[in-house]
Amino acid sequence: MRIVKKYNLFLLEDGCDCLGAKWDNKLMGTFGEMSSISFYPAHHMTMGEGGMVIVNNRFMKKTALSIRDWGRDCWCPPGENNTCGKRFEWELGDLPYGYDHKYIYSNLGYNLKATDMQAALGCAQFKKLDQFILDRSNNADFFIENLKNLSDYLIFPIIPAKAKPSWFGFPITLKKNVDKIKFVNYLNEANIETRQVFGGNILKQPGFKNIDYRLSGNLDGTNFIMENTIFFGVYPGLTNEMLEYVLEKIQRFFK
Repeated sequence: MRIVKKYNLFLLEDGCDCLGAKWDNKLMGTFGEMSSISFYPAHHMTMGEGGMVIVNNRFMKKTALSIRDWGRDCWCPPGENNTCGKRFEWELGDLPYGYDHKYIYSNLGYNLKATDMQAALGCAQFKKLDQFILDRSNNADFFIENLKNLSDYLIFPIIPAKAKPSWFGFPITLKKNVDKIKFVNYLNEANIETRQVFGGNILKQPGFKNIDYRLSGNLDGTNFIMENTIFFGVYPGLTNEMLEYVLEKIQRFFK
């Protein structure tokens, strides 16, 4: 935030994996002008697909809604007309005077509205969100406490004093004396699924090989995470038996 203020920048937070997390007792998603939150099934709460955008800058609200709604300039909600009071009196772009404001597009937008069914699911999930977050935190604490004897092989998350995580998954970084592929396959055979930290160094991805880009410094840390870090689930529905099973399998591998 010091950098944002120094250079008068807009901060767009990618909060998709940290719903409910706090830094210095301030909720993630409330620092920048906008924040994205994911409601994909694996996340803290779900609507089946999609997500939401938190807008903390009222001047950006209309633009965010426009991009969500095909890029329309019109701000009428569905089923309403002439909220602006001059529906057939606009003259924008190179369109003729009086072109219907409902069909004037001021942005390159999409149709990203949630369905009523998704919204109903999201409202029901939101009521359970605090418990979901608490359960995920307890599950992460279980692994932190019970895997610490493996510090010769694994690097664990370090939680700064000002941070209160809202755990999406439990990440572990394998030291160089561990064969990651062998470890991942071992867990997979035990029906314990793992994930990479998403796309890793995105510049290594085939779809990004030929894009124009600029680097600031090196990506040594990014590459190390890409090569050595995985995470597994802390889903709130995990039972004590399931947690003990994951623990036992990991401990057995290193024995």
